[in-house]
Amino acid sequence: MDLLSWLLLALFSISTAVLSSSNQSQDDALCLLNFKDSIFHDPNNLLLTWNALTHPCSAAAVVRWYGVSCDPLSATVVSLNLTGGGLLGVLPPSIGNLTNLRVLSLNRISFSGHIPPELGKLKSLHTLELQGCNFSGSIPDQIRFLSSLRLLNLSYNSLSGSIPNGLIGSGRLSVIDLSNNQLSGGLTVSDHCEFLQCLKLSNNFLVNEIPPEIGKCSNLRTLLLDGNIFQGRIPIQIGQISQLRVLDVSRNSLTDTIPPELANSLKLSVVVLTNLVDLGSSFYVGANGSAGSVLDFSRGEFNAFDGGIPHELLLLPNLQILWAPRANLGGQLPSNWSNLHSCSLRALNLGLNNITGSVPESLGVMCRNLTVLDLSSNGLQGYLPRQLRVPCMLYFNISRNSLSGALPQFENRGGCDFHMAYYGRDETSVLDEVDIQEVYFNIPVCGYQMNVVAAVDFDSTLVVAHDFSRNAFAGPLPLFSVGDDFLLTRGRASYKLFLNNNNFNGTFPIDLITNCNDLHSLFLTVSANQINGVLDAKFSGCLRIIDFEAAENQIEGSIPPEIGNLELLQCLDLSSNRLSGSLPNQLGELKNAKQILLGDNNLTGKIPAKFGHLASLETLNLSYNGLTNSIPESLANATSLEMLLLDHNNISGGIPFSLSTLSRLIQLNLSFNNLSGHIPHFPRITDCTSFRGNRFLHSCPDQDSAPPAGIPIPSEVQKPQRGQRKVKSFVIAICTSVPIVLCALVVTAFFLIGRKRLRRVASLHRNVVTAFADATLELNYDNVVRATGNFGTANLIGTGGFGSTYKAELVPGFLVAVKKLSIGRFQGTQQFDAEIRTLGRIRHKNLVTLFGYYVGEDEMFLVYNFLSGGNLEHFIHQKSGMDKHWPTIYKIAMDIAQALTFLHYSCVPRKKSLDPSFSEYGNGFTVVAWAKLLIKDGRYSEFFSPDLWESGSQENLVAMLRLASSCTGETLSVRPSMKQVLEKLKQLHS
Repeated sequence: MDLLSWLLLALFSISTAVLSSSNQSQDDALCLLNFKDSIFHDPNNLLLTWNALTHPCSAAAVVRWYGVSCDPLSATVVSLNLTGGGLLGVLPPSIGNLTNLRVLSLNRISFSGHIPPELGKLKSLHTLELQGCNFSGSIPDQIRFLSSLRLLNLSYNSLSGSIPNGLIGSGRLSVIDLSNNQLSGGLTVSDHCEFLQCLKLSNNFLVNEIPPEIGKCSNLRTLLLDGNIFQGRIPIQIGQISQLRVLDVSRNSLTDTIPPELANSLKLSVVVLTNLVDLGSSFYVGANGSAGSVLDFSRGEFNAFDGGIPHELLLLPNLQILWAPRANLGGQLPSNWSNLHSCSLRALNLGLNNITGSVPESLGVMCRNLTVLDLSSNGLQGYLPRQLRVPCMLYFNISRNSLSGALPQFENRGGCDFHMAYYGRDETSVLDEVDIQEVYFNIPVCGYQMNVVAAVDFDSTLVVAHDFSRNAFAGPLPLFSVGDDFLLTRGRASYKLFLNNNNFNGTFPIDLITNCNDLHSLFLTVSANQINGVLDAKFSGCLRIIDFEAAENQIEGSIPPEIGNLELLQCLDLSSNRLSGSLPNQLGELKNAKQILLGDNNLTGKIPAKFGHLASLETLNLSYNGLTNSIPESLANATSLEMLLLDHNNISGGIPFSLSTLSRLIQLNLSFNNLSGHIPHFPRITDCTSFRGNRFLHSCPDQDSAPPAGIPIPSEVQKPQRGQRKVKSFVIAICTSVPIVLCALVVTAFFLIGRKRLRRVASLHRNVVTAFADATLELNYDNVVRATGNFGTANLIGTGGFGSTYKAELVPGFLVAVKKLSIGRFQGTQQFDAEIRTLGRIRHKNLVTLFGYYVGEDEMFLVYNFLSGGNLEHFIHQKSGMDKHWPTIYKIAMDIAQALTFLHYSCVPRKKSLDPSFSEYGNGFTVVAWAKLLIKDGRYSEFFSPDLWESGSQENLVAMLRLASSCTGETLSVRPSMKQVLEKLKQLHS
């Protein structure tokens, strides 16, 4: 070819390319305008500059198209980046015509419909981000053929179906985020996944085992599989991932032992095996990249491992976080931390396990960066090593163990590094900024504190909590302090110190908290010990104290008048001590006080009239003392009073009629005094036992006492109408799908957190009610029975085969349910007591919370949380048909199934599958037989109410009915497991 021919050919090629580029440039403009037409809501006018009069890539354009970037040579669109802005619309298929597009980032735009498969035409696409966009449907299979794609983020949508085969490990994808969707099915990983660095599949419905092929992803740094339904063992092949930094497998159904081979991943820095954080049934996802939609994070933690934590894993030199609360772990903590060249641990949570032995000294010697340490509710014994740098820890919890001996003076040499936001940012860390942001905010304590530390310009409070409660520590109380570096936060550190339920003795130290007045606030609990001596007036020099609880000790002497200087004090509890003398008038200067609890002491004299100045006071307990004189009229000025207990004193005179104007007063006890005269009308007090033991008082109710003007009289408690007890057929689907529920509703009351030692109330000579670990209430036989109106019909809220249930308000605003059990249903009190103690540590959000129980020769009852929405029986018989539609029915079935799945698979010790036979429950067999007959004849509609059947969910209702029928097979072998039931219910929803 001669030179002229070559020049002509080159000129032709250039002109052709220019023409092609020009054509593509025009096509790009049309595609973008079509995209704009598909947006039907743009409140912030983000797309205002997009119009046909200008070109998105014109160099001469004065105003650029918002969110659009172009290649200057080809004048074609290479990036479309729009985030939020309130945009609503659909993503049109024509988006696939932007053939030179490299970045498509449309985060937090509310699209409706599916992700268009035409995205598979974008062969140059490098980044695809459709995070929080409200997409439904499946992931287009075409995406896995985008050979240039490096980053794929489809998180926080409603995508369903399975993950396309070959997507994980395809091409050169380095980041895949499919978290927070409704993806189901198994997980497959390509053999060629060496480019993959980050895989996030959290909060989906993925099932089966974690594939061992994941070990071939040798460059994987972050692996988040939490919040799924993975089963079986953690694959040992994960230990082959040499670059792995972050591993989260929590909130699944994993079992077996934790493989020590994980320690072969020498760069592992964060390991989350279980996580009990519950963000609630709805959680507004904010700036971390969602559409601000409401998501369901209510799935429970079902992982339950065998054995202990491999010591090789705990001793990894780069390990910063190990999070494994309530993981069914046993064994002991390693004693050879001292063999490490360095220890990077900053957060270790092994609470609610079965770990025994002692706390090793080497943990404190070597791991000097520990900021979070939770070893609560285990079986630890021995002494607590002084080498632990407790003052430098944001969160320290050693409660509910069997630790003994004197509490040491903990080390605080060399200052503290409390900046959790700097985790992983030092020179030796293998974590980078992305690792930190993705992981630390997922850990409850760490994430919260990181937010606080970062918010230096906001009015946030850094919370430091140290819990030594419920052990067997003895000796005098040592002095405590908060790390000096915490106090550099300009008074923003709040300190919570729990020392209650031990055997501490000696006098109360004057300077228990050495830097108290440098704090933002102090919460101090030393109740249920053997502290004696007097309260020194200098104690009142700690002006930052908000909560002081020292009940059930042996404190003597009088209450110092200087206590009135504690202007921030909200709760004062000195009940069940040996205090004497009169009540100082200065108590009436505690303007922020909400609770003053001084009952069961030896106090004398009169009730100070200045108590009427306490506008915030909600509870005043002066019972079981030797108080005299009359009740001051001024108490009526304490308008927030909800509980007033003055019983068992020597108070005389009349009951001031002005007290009846206390509109919030719901518990009053003036019994066993020397009161006389008429009983005023209290609109919310109907129990006459509040006035007994006053022989000169008029009879109760006092017929001569009229309610003051303007005081409303509450209406009677509405009782169920017997005429409404006819069974409504549409709910039988639920009843038959969960035949065990009738039993489970009672049994689940036993399934919560383990026992705590009894509160010492011997001075009151009352019957013993055993309270459980998380019970925040003071329970005794008298106050439970009194709160139920002596198990009166006015408080009756339900009856069943195991007994009757009553509503009770033990403290103002806090309702509980009390189930009085039928003795004949249990084989003796010993079996009953043993079953509760065995199952006491099991808990779940869909099981009632057991606060305590009472076992007597002739009476037994349970105290658990009150369900304001009523029970299932109430729903069936009482509520209007408007609530009985598919979404409500589905949610009830799902909640029950999740609870039963937990009981079957995650109980520690695990329980055998319950036999859901109807033969034990009276007419249940007839219901099952009738249901099977209707299914056989195809007469499904007869099983449901017309409203429910016509609501448009017939297919789902029939599927649930068939599932219910399968649960009632005559033998266990033919019934589906609860995991299978739960999975099938989830498939109905999708």
